[in-house]
Amino acid sequence: MRPLQPSSRGTLFLFITTALSLAGCDGTTDPVVATRLGFTTQPAPAAAGAVITPPVVVAVQDGDGNTVTTATNAVTVALGSNPGGGTLSGTTTVTAVNGVATFADLRISGVGAGYTLAVSSPGLTGATSAPFSVTAGAASKLGFVVQPGPVTAGAAIAPAVTVAVQDAAGSTLTGATNPISLAIGTNAGSGTLSGITTVAAVNGVATFSGLSIDKAAAGYTLAAASPGLLTATSNPFPVAAGPAGLLAFTVQPSAAPTGMPISPAVAVAIRDQFGNPVTTATHSVTLTLGANPGAGTLSGTVSVAAVNGVATFSGLSIDKPGTGYTLTATAAGLTAGTSAGFNIRDPLVLATISAGYFHSCGVNPAGVAWCWGDNVSGQLGNNSGSPSNFPVQVAGGLVFAGLEAGRTHTCGVTTAGAGYCWGDNALGSGTGTARAPRPVAGTLTFARVVAGYAHSCGVTSSGAGHCWGSNGLGELGNGTTTSSNVPVLVSGGLVFASISPGRVFSCGLTTAGKAYCWGSNFQGELGDGTTTDRAIPAPLSGQLTFALVSAGGFHACGLTTGGLAYCWGWNEFGQLGSGGPGGSSLTPRLVDGGLTFATLSVGNRHTCGVTPAGVGYCWGENFTGMLGTGTTSNSSAPAPVAGGLIFATISAGRFHSCGVTTTGAAYCWGGGGAIGDGTDLGRLVPTRVF
Repeated sequence: MRPLQPSSRGTLFLFITTALSLAGCDGTTDPVVATRLGFTTQPAPAAAGAVITPPVVVAVQDGDGNTVTTATNAVTVALGSNPGGGTLSGTTTVTAVNGVATFADLRISGVGAGYTLAVSSPGLTGATSAPFSVTAGAASKLGFVVQPGPVTAGAAIAPAVTVAVQDAAGSTLTGATNPISLAIGTNAGSGTLSGITTVAAVNGVATFSGLSIDKAAAGYTLAAASPGLLTATSNPFPVAAGPAGLLAFTVQPSAAPTGMPISPAVAVAIRDQFGNPVTTATHSVTLTLGANPGAGTLSGTVSVAAVNGVATFSGLSIDKPGTGYTLTATAAGLTAGTSAGFNIRDPLVLATISAGYFHSCGVNPAGVAWCWGDNVSGQLGNNSGSPSNFPVQVAGGLVFAGLEAGRTHTCGVTTAGAGYCWGDNALGSGTGTARAPRPVAGTLTFARVVAGYAHSCGVTSSGAGHCWGSNGLGELGNGTTTSSNVPVLVSGGLVFASISPGRVFSCGLTTAGKAYCWGSNFQGELGDGTTTDRAIPAPLSGQLTFALVSAGGFHACGLTTGGLAYCWGWNEFGQLGSGGPGGSSLTPRLVDGGLTFATLSVGNRHTCGVTPAGVGYCWGENFTGMLGTGTTSNSSAPAPVAGGLIFATISAGRFHSCGVTTTGAAYCWGGGGAIGDGTDLGRLVPTRVF
């Protein structure tokens, strides 16, 4: 072989040296080392909130910029430069695959030019992308830029509320000119929004100057709307009352008897010019008579300092009757207020009174009949179907010896012994539905006529008992269950002193003091020791001698000649006055308490009596205050009626009771509307009828 020349030997030496520098002494290759990150796909311009496409790609590289294909580093991307104050969203940490991390769903919310992304991974040198821009997307929604703040009623909301047209990412579209309307969203005070409420956006923003709301309350919101865009709701904000400006009656004066306190107490509130209560006001408020149809004098404390913005006037009275009185309220620096009209009437003086289910009636010493309460069936007898919260005179000019209020009809007897009924006749309660008294059919002369639930009964001057109306369970006592629109004779040939019709049964008292009952006996209300219905009078078990017998809803009571009270029938609410509440008694049971009574009256589910000294007691159901004890608690034993009144009689109805004092003053208590005090309020204690 030909020997190498010197120049060839040098070339070979260089080749061998280079090869040795690239390989270990054992002939292996050095490993590639990851040292840095690098963007291989830069972020492209995108719309705000839209995915950056194509996806941003970042490689794990060695020092020479080569991708380290074995790398599996976790790579995190974040905003570098943030010219639009945007937010980066999407998957911002990705594990490299084959040395490459791909960010497929990145979004930026804010519009701006010159955004950059910065990537990092532990142990590697980070990288920053090339600048790119984020532009606004399509108009999508509205957003409040300047929220409404606390404001005074009627004053302009300041600073002015502004609403922007935004893309889906919440960026303002500066070229938008959409019309935007504002309305009240949550209307915490039932207020009205005033001012220019529809404004066209300028540079994407609508500015609402001069908006105001007139009613004070906390928690108002505003709602912004524009066609084709999602609506927006503001943060809650309060509206406070303005300065004191006027007076307003918050509790109007009610009708009252002459010289007696107007109840409930009149109240006058201090308000701003929009009617909002000014609860910090302490002005001194004075009341005077405005309209004075009766030339009356206002008495009581007429100047009162407001407390929490309200002046309350207790004990006011007017001494002369009149229709259409008004009160005027004044205070220094404030606009005066005038009350609604109200009436002052002379108190009613009655000889007798009767509480029905939903109305009441009474007869004055001259025999003139008055009724009040519900009147849907004409049971007030004044030729009207309208209810009345104070007594109205029964039409016809009749002179009554007495009358009794039933459920939805009324019956009475004149001083000449003629029977009359009026009101509902749907169940055959006498003479056909009438809004004024109609004579009971026939030529009978009555000593007394009494209205019950859906039937009525009367006793003639000779003691013969007659009943008419509904008779489904034999409550007419003539041996049948056939209803009758005319009086039918009660069977048995008994001579009655009185008959009391209850709900679906009746009880009568003979002139010999013996009690008989007939009709339904489901709860033992006939008192004959059984629960068997009777279509003819059945004698009361025990044959006590009674001075009075009264039938109610599902129980009855009697008063012996010695003044002892006995009751029988249903006792669910303690209406028997003994052994309750609960259960029934099939025979007469002595009322607890050792009291003696002069009179007794049975209502639907309660009972009332008056002692010889004139003290009123009631017991049984009391959910509307019909016991007159000042509470709504039931009582299974006689409980004294509040007020210390001296009663001649008390009548127990359905939801209320009424009584007449020994001086002829009429009082009622219990459920509203039938009290006769000019209001429809319920009363827990006796309240004067006028």
